[in-house]
Amino acid sequence: MLIGFTVRNFRSIGHPQTFSFATSSDRTHASTHCVRTGLKSVPRLSKAAVIFGPNGSGKSNFINAMSVMRDLVLHSTSLTSAEFAARHTPFRFGLSDGHPTEFSIDVLLGTTRYLYSFAYNHEHICSERLMVYCTGKSQRWFERSIDGVTRDETWAPFSQKFNGPRAMWRSATRAESLFLTAAAGLNSSQLEPLFRWFEQGMQFVLPSDPLKFTGIGQSMQNSQYKGRLLGFLQSAGIRVHDVRACGPQSAGIEVSHARENRSPVWTNLADESAGTQRLVSLFAPLSAAVERRQLLLADEFDLGLHPLVARYLIGLINGSDAPPQGAQMVLTSQNTSLMDMQILRRDEIWLMEQNASGASELVRVWRARIPPRKGELIGRRYLCGRYGAIPHISTRSHADRSDHHPHFAGAPGADGPGKVN
Repeated sequence: MLIGFTVRNFRSIGHPQTFSFATSSDRTHASTHCVRTGLKSVPRLSKAAVIFGPNGSGKSNFINAMSVMRDLVLHSTSLTSAEFAARHTPFRFGLSDGHPTEFSIDVLLGTTRYLYSFAYNHEHICSERLMVYCTGKSQRWFERSIDGVTRDETWAPFSQKFNGPRAMWRSATRAESLFLTAAAGLNSSQLEPLFRWFEQGMQFVLPSDPLKFTGIGQSMQNSQYKGRLLGFLQSAGIRVHDVRACGPQSAGIEVSHARENRSPVWTNLADESAGTQRLVSLFAPLSAAVERRQLLLADEFDLGLHPLVARYLIGLINGSDAPPQGAQMVLTSQNTSLMDMQILRRDEIWLMEQNASGASELVRVWRARIPPRKGELIGRRYLCGRYGAIPHISTRSHADRSDHHPHFAGAPGADGPGKVN
């Protein structure tokens, strides 16, 4: 399970921003929303978190940071110099482009805790380290750094607990590649659990991704899978009578709508509403996360979905019927009705906003400027600006623009929720 993640100098993120599933001492929904770890330092972890904030605040960049970290871990040994350089997208409004991007992740796999971090620029890996906690005491399995000027590489002594042909793995690690990638690719049994977690333990749903139905159509040849998909849609309020695969290699999906005293009507999923299509595309990653205990990261996960459906989806992982040691999810959303203590704990609500220098800052709502009290209507207070992280809407902008753009003339003022300058 993911304990935490920190990113520095990536796109709109300048100074280190840390996300954590570690819970507060609040006992609200502890039996359903939290998992006991057996660790004294982090006794409980949340299973879900939702990040809110205005457009352009950096929510997507935070999800992308974890995606880029995963991509480098899985593929750093096979990337060309140009492909490696393209993955360095630093913050450009304070730090110079030459400063490295830094990622750090804290993961609990079984009873072993891994703290893995690395930094890189457009030319090479600048540093890399893995700390492992097997018995409560830390073990530094490996650590390396590269001088930015001389390009000299320095390695700390390997831990005696880290076994295998370490010299061979070290010699196989290029300046542009990660030691974790190289050693795991050369059959390091001790590094395999961490590498496999990056490979199989997390998945991403991004709004820019095309809706994918091919895999679902093929999987529906299994009657149990088909039944789960149908039940999922019906539980979410979609009025469909049946589903079936169609087209070449079962690449498409059709749904049927029942009619009283008449045969059902079959329609192609492409002709259904955007919300229905979105739900079908979410079914595969959600069901996989629940069944395989994965970490699901979804940006604007409820795009096109009714607020009650969004609540239902969170309940699949954070509800009373969810597996107690199941999946985790990190979601971004603009739907403030999810800021509800009936479905989320206070420490599961995060806010992202930009500071005066344009850098993204991530904070839990209970550590906001004015922390919410128990029972407070967080969604309503958030829209009133109580915690920050809302759009700064100016009524003056309409008048100014109408002088130069006739189609703005007579436009209504920005009288809705949000901070008004």
